[in-house]
Amino acid sequence: MNKFINFLTSRKFIDDKASKNTYVQIFGCILILLGIITIFIYNCKSEPSGIAISFFITMLGVAFAFPKLLEGNDGLSTMRIVVFMMINVICMLLLKIGWTANSLTEIGLNGSWMGVIAFVFGAKATQSYFESKFAVPENTPVKVGVSALEFTNAEIAKLAVEQNQQYLKVKFPNIVCISDAVNDLNDSESHVVVLYLKDNNIKGIPDSLNVELPGKIKKTIATEIIQGVSEGKIQFGNGDSITDINSSYNPSDSVGSICCAVQSVNNPAFFGIITCAHIYTHGDYNENDNTVLVSSMQRDVYVNNAIVGKWFYKQMHYSQDLIIAELIDKSSLDPQIKFNNQYYTVSDLDVKNHSSKVTVLSKENKRTEAFILDYNVGYPFRYENGTFYKKDIILIGNVPDRSKSKPISEKGDSGSCVFITGIDDVTQNVVNKMVGILIGANENFTFVLPIQSTLSPNFKII
Repeated sequence: MNKFINFLTSRKFIDDKASKNTYVQIFGCILILLGIITIFIYNCKSEPSGIAISFFITMLGVAFAFPKLLEGNDGLSTMRIVVFMMINVICMLLLKIGWTANSLTEIGLNGSWMGVIAFVFGAKATQSYFESKFAVPENTPVKVGVSALEFTNAEIAKLAVEQNQQYLKVKFPNIVCISDAVNDLNDSESHVVVLYLKDNNIKGIPDSLNVELPGKIKKTIATEIIQGVSEGKIQFGNGDSITDINSSYNPSDSVGSICCAVQSVNNPAFFGIITCAHIYTHGDYNENDNTVLVSSMQRDVYVNNAIVGKWFYKQMHYSQDLIIAELIDKSSLDPQIKFNNQYYTVSDLDVKNHSSKVTVLSKENKRTEAFILDYNVGYPFRYENGTFYKKDIILIGNVPDRSKSKPISEKGDSGSCVFITGIDDVTQNVVNKMVGILIGANENFTFVLPIQSTLSPNFKII
């Protein structure tokens, strides 16, 4: 009950999109419960019409409680809705007519009752056929009414990953990650499919992949093999920056760096600082309480052994690892880097580009430059309680070469700010734009997660 009350009171700060779906699902569960109750009521009264209505209410609740039931490959499916409602109508009629009947013959099915079953399954088969016929792999560009020859090399690389990654990971268990990535934008073969291997065993690993385009046209795309790449690891510990335990309790156990300062859009009096959520969980991966924390979970936050506030808002899931600490003394806020709510979205133009260096600002005001090596990468990541899959990761390293890269971060750098400095196109002024938050590294790369979609529109970076 306390969590529910806290959730309602936190709406002025957070407008979680997932909560809208939750309300619909709660409504669906209420309808299901109502339908089941009325089924028992009308069963006792032996009222056929009531049974049919109760069944419809129950199934309507199922549609609301499980919205993906009516979704196809591209959102809500009209075909699924038609099939769902058609089957419901048949079931309602059978319930109404058959509730007091003693045999199928009295319902009027006779020996043709199998035809009704065949009709229902035929409708479902038709729906499945058309959905698969027009299905497009996830994250693959849709090019309607164009020739397969008009697919760019970048788009072919994305298709290659979609069509081959499952097979490759089964056949070659030493593959850690598969990604479409920039090779050389000045070359016609601008993209490759990168295969990140956990060891040096390249036996059987293909140097190219086949891709099937519309019209049964086949293409090939080259692969790039990166050997000896381990899973990512969080990098808390060995620092004197942000934590939630006093130094007398050995702060090296769960210490990280500060990313940036934020202000609530809906409550301008609210100021906070951002770091990684695994600082709060002491290294564990935990998807619980991904919202404004209840008061009992808002522990004190220390920066350089001084209490500065309390943990406030947490997000830890497959594409995020972020927590906000609310500051007690807002007047003392003095960010090392100011962003004025400016974000930078990484693109192909930034990968392996000598001119697109990013800067990492970590504990003790340490600044390190790095190169962007890949982005939108799905990667296994090791926490204290196990290995978990993360997506949308940006890889950065000390050189613009994936095969020779080394990480630029160390223990205690979790939560560091990663930004890029450039010239504003309009004002021609030097501006800093946020790229993301540093969450860890392995022997080859440092890993960064974008934060804009998590913070906007409720918080702005200062």
